[in-house]
Amino acid sequence: MQQHPPDNEFVHVDISVSPVPPPVSAAPSGPKIPPKLLAIMKKYKYNWRLDQLAKPKMPIRKYVPREIGLIKAGKIPLKRLSDEIQYYSDQISRPPLRSLYCNKHYFENISKNYKKKITKNINKAWDSIYNYYKKKERDRKLRLLRKQATGKEKKRELDMKRHDELAKPKALFKPEPIKPKKPPQIFSNYGRLDTLATPRPCIMQTPKSLEVNPAALTYEATETVIRLAKLPPRLLNLPKPLEPGKVKKSALRYNATPRIIEIAMPKQRSDKSKEDEDFDPFAISKKALTYKPTPRIIEMAKPKERD
Repeated sequence: MQQHPPDNEFVHVDISVSPVPPPVSAAPSGPKIPPKLLAIMKKYKYNWRLDQLAKPKMPIRKYVPREIGLIKAGKIPLKRLSDEIQYYSDQISRPPLRSLYCNKHYFENISKNYKKKITKNINKAWDSIYNYYKKKERDRKLRLLRKQATGKEKKRELDMKRHDELAKPKALFKPEPIKPKKPPQIFSNYGRLDTLATPRPCIMQTPKSLEVNPAALTYEATETVIRLAKLPPRLLNLPKPLEPGKVKKSALRYNATPRIIEIAMPKQRSDKSKEDEDFDPFAISKKALTYKPTPRIIEMAKPKERD
């Protein structure tokens, strides 16, 4: 029987390494200056050319703040607030009741002074305008509690008379009875209708505008009125107005040229009815008769043979 080699084989190896010191870092090598130049730089410590080249071409001035001395302390005049603003600011500055009661509950046993301060602040907060209605409700509840404690409050007794009155059903109000209408009156005054139906007599009167005022008949015109009634000389020599329908004598004697007669004649327009009668739908144009078709058109004009 062959035995299998074991699965786990361990090999022990000894390695000995001699310690080596860390590598020495080389000195930083900068730009090497030739010895001639070093000698010149030692001899001439101040170089004017280098100084001029070092100056900027466009110098920009830096902002330097001014030195401010100490400000003298003095009283600043404060403006007095109005009474209304002072009142509302005092009301708003009072802390809310909930936080005050919580602080009183948790920190009441710290000291007596603290307890007094909190109670004082609570009373101030209750006097605030923002807790006006809450305070009224609180006072009402406290009043009831005091009465219950002293026993002054009596139980309400039922008023049976009032109870019976409320138990009765309400009276029903019936509508008023409808009054009978009056019978219609029979018309009998027919004589009045006849008088209203007859037309009124129409008397033609002369209009007052055509009558002559009696004062105008006895009026004597003055010299200025007579002078103004006459036409001025500029209106006497006016041209005669045109009379419609009248022909000038020169127009009657005029002999028209043949060109004007030709232009004056109306144009003769052809009637469509005559054109439609002359039109022949089966007539062939002259160009179609003289046309010579190409072999392709002759080929396409032949009918196709169908099975």
